[in-house]
Amino acid sequence: MPTRTSLSEEVIPLTLDGYAYSGRVVHQPGARLAPIVFVGGAFQYQNAWGRLEQGCLEAASVITVDLPGWGGADGLPAHYGFGFLAEALDQLLCKVTSSPVNVLGTSYGSAVAYEWAREHPGRAERVALVGATSRLTDATRASVEDSIRLVEEGRRAEFVQRVLDGMMCRSPWVTVSRRATVVRCLTRALYDMSADDLAKYCNNSRRLLANLKVPDGPPVRVPVLVATGEHDPLSTPALSRETAALCPDARFTTLRDADHLVHLECPAQLVDLLLRFYSGETLAGLEYCTPVEHFGARTRAPLPGPRQSAGR
Repeated sequence: MPTRTSLSEEVIPLTLDGYAYSGRVVHQPGARLAPIVFVGGAFQYQNAWGRLEQGCLEAASVITVDLPGWGGADGLPAHYGFGFLAEALDQLLCKVTSSPVNVLGTSYGSAVAYEWAREHPGRAERVALVGATSRLTDATRASVEDSIRLVEEGRRAEFVQRVLDGMMCRSPWVTVSRRATVVRCLTRALYDMSADDLAKYCNNSRRLLANLKVPDGPPVRVPVLVATGEHDPLSTPALSRETAALCPDARFTTLRDADHLVHLECPAQLVDLLLRFYSGETLAGLEYCTPVEHFGARTRAPLPGPRQSAGR
């Protein structure tokens, strides 16, 4: 369901290379943190972050975006890479604020968030990547290719099952929070996809198959949090840990009783983890996640809190 909020909200229409897209800002006048930017996954719309957005709004203004290629934006041919999407994100953020921001990239959007933070040092305070992976396994690559084929052949029911199997842990022996509800909601959303939505899915998937790799050049230098569900079959804990290990100052953890759809399965826990991280608080001893691993830092002393964001 679209997010409902009584706070001041504005939508910012943009174009890049002729492709229309938009950003959305929900202003929190009592913010104690820099704005939090949400960069979503393949099926995420800018106004549909629900409980995750509501939780983060307690501490910060929230910026969401439908980048070219998904949501309500224009479709984007697959030959445009993640660098183009990072440029589109930067165009939005330059219009919204001159101050550094906190960034959340989930799933598909994690590649965009990582690329943007790497290309624009000093513009990000901290970066959280949820459901991130630096590479696709052969099995995942085959599953994505099969999902594209099913769309092209008009086999909607098989496509829906392929997506569910790729993103969710279906084992009856494993506990996943709110699994029945999430399966029901995601199934309905997949069946409701329009022809335009399906075309965007195919192009985005082809982009993922062709471009998912760690960019050349320096890594993200600001503090990074990499997290995923402990039962995630797509961005598995092992693959997510690999992503964290690429960063000079990164933390890695998994959320308990969750798979790839952590923002739907345990939103309150994810909000708590994110706000602790963005605030520079300790992540030790949290019952809802596995012990946090710290990569690359010479010291385990608490990090300084983020700078106070300037008003617009």
